[in-house]
Amino acid sequence: MTKIVEQTSTRLVIENKPRAVFAFILALGLIALLASLYSLAFGGKAFSKDAAFGLALGPAFIIGGLLLYRETITELDKSTGMATWRRSGLWTNASDRARLNRIVDAVICKPTSQQSGGATRLVLVLEDRFWPLAFGFSAVNRDKEIRSAVLAFLDESPPETSIRPGGKDRLKGSNF
Repeated sequence: MTKIVEQTSTRLVIENKPRAVFAFILALGLIALLASLYSLAFGGKAFSKDAAFGLALGPAFIIGGLLLYRETITELDKSTGMATWRRSGLWTNASDRARLNRIVDAVICKPTSQQSGGATRLVLVLEDRFWPLAFGFSAVNRDKEIRSAVLAFLDESPPETSIRPGGKDRLKGSNF
């Protein structure tokens, strides 16, 4: 879940660390894998479709969770006039810096699919690029509140909340 972890008159820090989702995915993978192994070792039955399913699904969840986990931290600092964006995962690291006056807007995006429900994510729009404040879209978020805090921090009054479609085609050059 994306949240504000520090908010003062000179500093705003926003982070997205989806550790609960990561732990849930790993737990599902471990349960599927261990249940299949237990069934094969102590079940007394021959190899079955269920065991094969668990042996395939368990590692897929574990490896997928490890590969896809991302933490995003965005720091806005008036004392230096700089904004810093960092995304890190187990096998990926990306970072970027820009002057605060290069931030044009904070936009609440939603997936282009109509089946996404209320899933959104907040994206900082800079003059020449975009910084997503979360790796994926989520229906459990505080995007409107965080958007208002970002705009207030940048001394802009937040206009009415706009939710715009956000996909790779809409945000060209983005790091999604």
